[in-house]
Amino acid sequence: MSKHFEYGAENRWHDQYFEKGVTLPDSSGVVCANALAVGQHHGALAVTLVADGAVSIPAAKKLTVSVQGSDTENGVFADVASAPEMSVSGGADAAAVFADGEVIGKLVLPDMADYARIKLTTDGAATGKVDVFLNYPAR
Repeated sequence: MSKHFEYGAENRWHDQYFEKGVTLPDSSGVVCANALAVGQHHGALAVTLVADGAVSIPAAKKLTVSVQGSDTENGVFADVASAPEMSVSGGADAAAVFADGEVIGKLVLPDMADYARIKLTTDGAATGKVDVFLNYPAR
């Protein structure tokens, strides 16, 4: 995957990762280590998940991405009730498989508290690692 600003590239800022190399969790979920400043951005920011090595989501199972917010970087983070969630599913009969560097999905952040963290949960035995970063959708 290209890391340059060019047509079709993932446009992101340097080092704006919620976390790199997050191992996909079991059903208990995992919250990415880094809080990033997002604030009131009027729909200009998105979260992108990219496979870090091979990723597999078993048939009839899903990976869910949700948003948590806080008014301070080191504050208590809670689920943002008005935020959309993104789910990526394996098919009815086959797993969803993503190659290293392949985009798994994007989620546009709502206007929200000043800081965001991203929570990943699965309802099955998804395998692999992902990079979760902040970027902006084309306008």
